Amino acid sequence: MSSSLDRQDDPDARTYDYTDSQLMGRMVRYLRVYRAAFAAVVILVILNISTSIISPFVLRYAIDVDFASGNLSALAQTALLYVALQIIVWLTGYGMNYVMAGMGQRAIFNIRQDLYRRLQVMSQDFYDKSASGRVISRLTNDIDRMAELLNGGLISTFAQIFIVIAISVVIFSVDVQLALVTLSVVPILLVSTIYFRRRLKEAYRKTRKTISVVTSSLAESISGAKVTKSFARETENIAQFDEVITIDYRANVEAGKAQATFFPVIRFISGIGIFLILVFGGLRLMDGTLTLGTLVLFIQFTQQFFRPILVIANFYTNVQSAFAGAERVFNVIDAEPSVKDRTDAIDLTDVKGHIRFRNVTFGYDPDTPILDNFNLEIQPGETVALVGNTGAGKTTVVSLLNRFYDVQSGSIEIDGVDIRSVRQESLHSTIGLVLQEPFLFMGTVRDNIRYGRPDATDEEVLSAVKTIGALPIIQGLQDGLDTQVGERGGRLSEGERQLISFARALLADPRILVLDEATSSVDVYTEYAIQKGMRSLLKGRTSIVIAHRLSTIVSADRILVLEAGKIVEEGTHAELMACGGKYHSLYSLQLQSRPA
Repeated sequence: MSSSLDRQDDPDARTYDYTDSQLMGRMVRYLRVYRAAFAAVVILVILNISTSIISPFVLRYAIDVDFASGNLSALAQTALLYVALQIIVWLTGYGMNYVMAGMGQRAIFNIRQDLYRRLQVMSQDFYDKSASGRVISRLTNDIDRMAELLNGGLISTFAQIFIVIAISVVIFSVDVQLALVTLSVVPILLVSTIYFRRRLKEAYRKTRKTISVVTSSLAESISGAKVTKSFARETENIAQFDEVITIDYRANVEAGKAQATFFPVIRFISGIGIFLILVFGGLRLMDGTLTLGTLVLFIQFTQQFFRPILVIANFYTNVQSAFAGAERVFNVIDAEPSVKDRTDAIDLTDVKGHIRFRNVTFGYDPDTPILDNFNLEIQPGETVALVGNTGAGKTTVVSLLNRFYDVQSGSIEIDGVDIRSVRQESLHSTIGLVLQEPFLFMGTVRDNIRYGRPDATDEEVLSAVKTIGALPIIQGLQDGLDTQVGERGGRLSEGERQLISFARALLADPRILVLDEATSSVDVYTEYAIQKGMRSLLKGRTSIVIAHRLSTIVSADRILVLEAGKIVEEGTHAELMACGGKYHSLYSLQLQSRPA
């Protein structure tokens, strides 16, 4: 695990470079879809702002008219009106925040949904480059930062801006000179905001990266706990994790410093504005060109004017944090999978299982091909085994057949149809894949066997288990088919997980079956127990078997030996053994190492 933040940063991050206005526009669109709620918020905001602006005028009237006349009855009525206005301000503010919070939660729900849907359609190369912890960080940490903005904060900030504009218009209509004095500090506010803007943006962008690395490191440590213990690496892992969280700590401290400096500066500038009103307004009050009520009105409006600015300034730090998270989230939502269905893509129907690789060239690095002008034809119902050293291209062949990647040149056909012209969902439902490391989902054994066919009956599930030869082992589990498998099947042995994946593939009943070293996790005795089940699984299907244990492919119709992405030997087990070549050497070596 690298200790460098630069080396651990997402290889797919910052694909798109968004401006702040673009990020803001995207988030606002998630709110605008709720038109009724949005309209209600707008009405409440207008009522709240209008009532807030009327209140100081009522107070001025009480001071300049009611106090001067000495009419206690009129003063009482004015006071009641002022209280009523304050109640309206409170009720509209409460309603506004309540509706906005509901809108924000629904918007966050939709953003998470859009992000998850995008992750489901991304091609395999995206996951090859993206650590799972970093992807999870986008769904959790980054969206949580956006939630701080969308749960009322965004609309509330716009409301504060309208308050500032409305007050500016009103105070100019009352007294131009005092209005100019009030607004004289605004240029200083703007300069300060622009100065701190870049610092805050970069600081919070860095915190989003560092927390992503922390999440990735944590997920990796939990997944690899068994390996850590087996190599006694606990102390080293703790030291490396300390280094990662230290980087995150420093990034957050820097962001905190920027925020801690920004907010007091804005508060100080606001205080200068009130000071100027007191000085100039007091002088005019003494020379009789200004009434006491008007001075009080301006003091109230000045507080109302700078309070939104303080709120905006304080919220600005949340905005930058949300933008940093939104940038990472929208980078994934806007990403396009490298493997996409054509607009005229078709479904595979009545599949016979005839497979043909025509002059296929492919490399994970385009400049370093794994397969170069590769050709292979597999007849319907034929079982073909691929053997060879690590890196020979065996897994690449089946990955291309599943169209996890697109070939660089050449074509792959099923029943004469280029798989690039087939909908991926149709292609994948035609091909059953059993991996070397079987993946089980949280739930029961029964749930996992039904994964490819959720509508399968209990009888069909049991039949698949019997056919694969796994019934005695499944019955030996604590609750049989209802046994909870745990996260990634962690409560089961590797052999038990592999048997469940065999039953899952059999129940899905694909026309083409791929076994990618599917018995490498099974002990020798379990391997013997499922030989009959494998024959049932392969029967009547076009099958490609990547073999780790060559004893499992002795009965294959054809065995292909691959080296450096090319077929160097081909034939049945007997034919290849008679040749005395590469296959003979591999088989003899494994035979000698097997227990009696």
